[in-house]
Amino acid sequence: MRCNFRLFAVLIAILASGSAAFAGDLDQRHLDVELRAGAGAVCGTCRGRDIGDLSVKPTLQLFADYLFPVAQIGPGIFEAGPYAKGALLNGVDLPQIAGGLVLGYRIERWEFLANAGLAYSTERIDDRRLPGVAFSGQTKHTYDLGLSVRYEIDRYFLSGGYTHNSNGEGLSINYAGGKGLNPGYDQLFLGVGIRFDQ
Repeated sequence: MRCNFRLFAVLIAILASGSAAFAGDLDQRHLDVELRAGAGAVCGTCRGRDIGDLSVKPTLQLFADYLFPVAQIGPGIFEAGPYAKGALLNGVDLPQIAGGLVLGYRIERWEFLANAGLAYSTERIDDRRLPGVAFSGQTKHTYDLGLSVRYEIDRYFLSGGYTHNSNGEGLSINYAGGKGLNPGYDQLFLGVGIRFDQ
């Protein structure tokens, strides 16, 4: 809860700052649909643990968001809106769905995004180094976190970024409960997308 309160306080401070003026031009609302291809690994950012060799496998995501302007901050526009994601992880054979909130900062052709939500996988995500064996703490229910950057070309854009899925046990925010420490699943991706202005 403490971590959630800090995030909320930071968002309020941004919106209340003297340099921010509410953006009245709703023509900047946009729906984005993006296809992402990349590579993922269990515990890609925590290699100090004794979990075996790093096993990197291909991933595929279909990511959609609906962003609208909230405030003008400096030369760019602060945006917010919902997102939904469908993914094939761990060698493109493990389905996952996710959704939540995405925040963005758009300046000219560039857009910087951060998303946070909840995800559900049909199986426990593991590195499958032993057939049928998953880490005892790995879960189907996880937080879905991501950072990405986009570069717009007319109605289209190129993107790249990082996503992380874990159950939050390490930060004492395990909403599913009772699953123990989760090593997490990390991905790097490149994507292409199309933007529909509203």
